[in-house]
Amino acid sequence: MSKVKTSRFDTSERLGSEELIAAYLNATLEEGDSDLLMAAIADIAKARGIAKVAADAGVGPESPRLMP
Repeated sequence: MSKVKTSRFDTSERLGSEELIAAYLNATLEEGDSDLLMAAIADIAKARGIAKVAADAGVGPESPRLMP
């Protein structure tokens, strides 16, 4: 029996443009699932960089955690 190779999938690594981020967020909002929305926000924050997200929001990166 051969071993199956897998790799870790990280959505944030695939959100390389504002257009992709907007499409991802819109698709998530359409689902109406608050847990999924929180996960998407975390992916977007990671893709953009926590410090940039905090600065854009007007808070410090040490404010309530953006990432799980």
